[in-house]
Amino acid sequence: MDVSDKPIKAESLEMAKKRDKKVYITDIAIDKVPLIEYYGFTDEQNQIMQELARNVLVISKERNDSNEVALTCDLGKPDPLHNFGVALGTEHDVDVLSDTLSNHMIVSSESVVVILLHNHPSTQTFSLEDVQFFIQHPMLTVIVVVSNQGTVHYLKRDKDFDYGKVVVLFKECIQGLKRSSPSSEVYMATLSFLAKCSEAGLYYR
Repeated sequence: MDVSDKPIKAESLEMAKKRDKKVYITDIAIDKVPLIEYYGFTDEQNQIMQELARNVLVISKERNDSNEVALTCDLGKPDPLHNFGVALGTEHDVDVLSDTLSNHMIVSSESVVVILLHNHPSTQTFSLEDVQFFIQHPMLTVIVVVSNQGTVHYLKRDKDFDYGKVVVLFKECIQGLKRSSPSSEVYMATLSFLAKCSEAGLYYR
């Protein structure tokens, strides 16, 4: 399947065109980050996730010119709101593993609940790189993206998660893409994966 041959909705194309336009974080955006009922999480964990999502925007706004920031947190550890790794990135990229604490949590963890949150200065949902990072690091229970306008999306491994199926689906969705492919095609490949990921045991909201 070549993603460039798939029909593309006009509204999705419009989003793809806007995805490279940086949005600066405002206090209004931080305040409006919603309380999400994460699949399989307790009410207390949901409240912690909301506060972490706000924190990633606050740190981006105050310390990184509204560019990408990633927080890595282990919900299984005491006081997760005060024990998380912080990686500062550029407008279009963040190297999560560049932060020592984040690297330690992701590399050394096997079965604990490790959460990765990061903001997107432009896009409203996950990038292809986010999806690939999540697939490559099975110890990550949830990956969350918070747009600079306060919108929240997340990917979580379900009880039916099948690593083999996820890899096959990802390869199908990126078939035909090249390093030189237009950002709109890359974005549509990501949307294609997210639309089908439940077939491989991933929960997307």
